[in-house]
Amino acid sequence: MWNSNIKVQYKQYFKKDRILIKKGFTLIEVLCSITIFSILFMTAVSIQLNSFKVKKYNKDLYNSILIMEYIKNNIIYNCSYDEIMYLNSMNKRYISCNDLNFHSIKDNNLINLVSDAVPDEEPYVVLSISGAEVLKVNLQFYENIYGSIKVRECEFYKGNYKK
Repeated sequence: MWNSNIKVQYKQYFKKDRILIKKGFTLIEVLCSITIFSILFMTAVSIQLNSFKVKKYNKDLYNSILIMEYIKNNIIYNCSYDEIMYLNSMNKRYISCNDLNFHSIKDNNLINLVSDAVPDEEPYVVLSISGAEVLKVNLQFYENIYGSIKVRECEFYKGNYKK
């Protein structure tokens, strides 16, 4: 008798717990699933935003390298030694790249794009010319990337000789 009384109390205790667990567990399941879904959604959104930032960074990097390469090749192949010395003597060292595209470079001579005033905003190119017979030309491309100013450099030589 004593043993059967314990069994009855034991069964009643677990019946109450099962009912309470089922009611509360449903609510907890919903909250957990909403939390997991929101974490996954926020992760997907952050991955997508980072992907767009990387694409923009790569595009800006590609454009800056193209501009540097075009300026370098234009100085090497289209500018004479005397024109470079003229730029150096007039202290014209800065090329603003804000509105610079390849059509504007092709329409204008590169010598016309060089100025003596430091541009207000990035991106811009600084020409540093040194040497006498063989000129050492250093191009420094200043650009603003994510709030910090990055400098890319390119160095080449231009001599006083005839082809």
